[in-house]
Amino acid sequence: MIALIGCNKEQEPSFVNQIPPGSTPFTDNDILFVPYTSESPVFKDQSDNLLTLNFKERLRTEEYYAWDQTYFSFSTDVTLEIEMRLRYLQSDVSKKTLALYMPYYDNSNVLRNNLFEIPIDNVGIEDSFFANIIEFHDTLIVGGTERYNVYEVTELVSTDAEKDGLQNFTKIVYNRAYGILQMHQKNGVIWTLQ
Repeated sequence: MIALIGCNKEQEPSFVNQIPPGSTPFTDNDILFVPYTSESPVFKDQSDNLLTLNFKERLRTEEYYAWDQTYFSFSTDVTLEIEMRLRYLQSDVSKKTLALYMPYYDNSNVLRNNLFEIPIDNVGIEDSFFANIIEFHDTLIVGGTERYNVYEVTELVSTDAEKDGLQNFTKIVYNRAYGILQMHQKNGVIWTLQ
């Protein structure tokens, strides 16, 4: 006797339009938390060296459930690429965030990234998952210029000692109007937006 057993293969779920339960889609205002559309910001360090973050692309979709990604390469080394990704972070609550993947070479000359995570909405961050990671300032002097609604952000997860390097980033200073205002490296170099 031969039996035929049919199997209905379920379609793979589409992850493009999925968001965490109870969350809302990204709005135009949320997406503007990353102010870059084509400009290449210029930074200066304490020795007057210049670093340009060369705008590469912004992968923006009209679907507000999907992630929005922006990429920059360093003028000093095109293999170093920053990725800025709007996403949801599941912590004590589901938060819309900006993840900044900051590139560096470790002590063994291996290209790595460390992660900085910034909630798009600063309400309640002092008592949440972000309490020891982010300091929010209504106003802050950055490089001699008064800036408003500024996030001082340390890395989300501490870098393992064997994966560390002098060019590793230790802090990012960010706001909605200008994006990255400062980038602090472990070697003491501070890059400030010009």
